[in-house]
Amino acid sequence: MNAVAAEWIKLRTLRSTWWALGVGVLTALALTALGASTVISRWEPGQTGEQAAMGIVVAVYVGVVLAQLPLGMLGTMSISGEYTSGMIHTTFVATPSRSRVLLAKACVLGGIAIAASLLIAIPGYLYGHVVASGFDPTLPPAGAWAVIGGGTLMIAMTTMLGLSLGAIFRNGVVAISVLVVLMVLVPFAGRMLPGGEVVNRILPGYPALQLTEQMPDIMPDEAAFAVLGAWSVIPLLIAVLANKRVS
Repeated sequence: MNAVAAEWIKLRTLRSTWWALGVGVLTALALTALGASTVISRWEPGQTGEQAAMGIVVAVYVGVVLAQLPLGMLGTMSISGEYTSGMIHTTFVATPSRSRVLLAKACVLGGIAIAASLLIAIPGYLYGHVVASGFDPTLPPAGAWAVIGGGTLMIAMTTMLGLSLGAIFRNGVVAISVLVVLMVLVPFAGRMLPGGEVVNRILPGYPALQLTEQMPDIMPDEAAFAVLGAWSVIPLLIAVLANKRVS
């Protein structure tokens, strides 16, 4: 618990934390409002209240997913900056268990990622509800929970992946570059190349977009959640092993 408290103090006193959160949340909110207004304006008059409710949730979680890269960069900077400045040595003197330090960072960053998703989703949903009021939207249907869970897990996973890459490469530029390649370039190339559907099944991007109903289904929702969960945990375990020494 002391390690978690120490990491929270370090993160909240860094200017980069608030810049990354501010850019991610405000950009996502603006795009959510724009996207929701555009999508809802194109709905057919026969849209039912349940369909309207589902449509609002889907529109909102487009914005949540768009915040993933700033949060992933925050995860990267939270540890790569310590390696660059040499502060990591002080951290490990205070807490000799290096795996404990990394897991404490993961706990803090996971909480920040979930909070950020709520800061985007709740105002976005309320705004969408107002814009779609003419369709008398109901409460979100049962199918909306896959969208909410997928979007939230996506933003948390990207934050964890950023932390893991920062710990593995110990260089912010390299780690952020790898993060962008994994989250943006490889999935895009996979959609263009023969056999890309197979590649996209094991990458985090497509499963998240499937769960938030931005892409056609290529796997069961349970498998999509499993892929996102694996990308949250496995790189972190690799980072724990890579973090056994300080260079």
